[in-house]
Order: sequence, then C-alpha cells, then structure tokens
Amino acid sequence: MKRRFPVRRLTAALALLAVACPAAAFFSGGGGIKEGDPAPMFTGQTIDKQPIDFAQIKGKKVVMLDFWSIYCASCIEEMPRLAEIYNEFKDKGLVIVGVNLDSFGTHRVAKFMQGMETKINFPVIIDKDRKVATSFNAMVLPTTLLIDASGKVRYYHVGYKPGDEKQLRSVVAQAVKELKK
Repeated sequence: MKRRFPVRRLTAALALLAVACPAAAFFSGGGGIKEGDPAPMFTGQTIDKQPIDFAQIKGKKVVMLDFWSIYCASCIEEMPRLAEIYNEFKDKGLVIVGVNLDSFGTHRVAKFMQGMETKINFPVIIDKDRKVATSFNAMVLPTTLLIDASGKVRYYHVGYKPGDEKQLRSVVAQAVKELKK
C-alpha cells in the first residue's frame, strides 16, 4: 500500500519554504507586472492619514514602492538602506512609499516603526486588503520597485540581501536624472 503525503503537510511545507526562502516565489504562471510595463494606478492613506494618489505624482516624480511587513526580517534589514537612498534623492525628485501588508492595522505598524533604530522618513501606507500588492504582483516580501516619471516600471526586485541597494541606487540616479531633462 502506498503512503500518500497528506495535503496539510504539503501545504505547511510550502508555507515554510516561502518564509525560509522568499526568493522561491510561488507566482502564478508568470503573470503580473515586470520591468518595462506601465505601472497600475494606486491610492492609499499614510499612517499619519495623508492621502497618496499615484495619478497626482505620475509624470512629476520618480516613485519607489517598497512592499514589507513587520514580520519580514529582510524587509527590516532593507529599510535603513531605503532611508539612505531617500535622503540622497528626495530633493531630486524621488518619492518612496512603503506599502505595509500587515493585517492588524495602523496603530501596531506605527508603534513598530517608532521603535526602529533607523527612523523611516518616507510615507508608509497600510495595504490590509492587498489591493496595491496584488496590482503590482508583490507576493513575496520584500518587493521593491521603481516607477520612472513616464509611469513605467524601471526596476522590480524581490527579496533583499546586503548590497542590493547599490543597483537600486544606480537605477534611481538614472531615473531622477532623466526627470530633470
């Protein structure tokens, strides 16, 4: 008699693999957004209740989206590097929007951010219903992407390891340079 691997164990194993190896993304059939595609429109409300509407920014700024969670160690490790990039390029036309995917809401995320060693100096929206994440195919965290002033996705990166910020900084520098033309 053959032993079958119970579906619950398989599901648990896949979930564990997704957490342990974020780069092992379980994307659906290669669909979704990629570099060179037009960025979908999105809106949100920041933790401090300010509206963000991509339609108001498109064409005027270079926009970086960083999808993250307080439970994602790689996300937290990446945040200080993003803050550095933001400080370097915010006066040259860069806007960073953190997109938090935790489902428990604003208060807990705001409290977590207040306790971080490096203060996050860019706006963060809460995407509890995953509308923004789904439109950008951000299924694994962190996912970081850059939208140039023409509204096209210039950079799309899943995961984080120290040093990734070098390529991101280079792409940002080129995109803000083009903004000035």
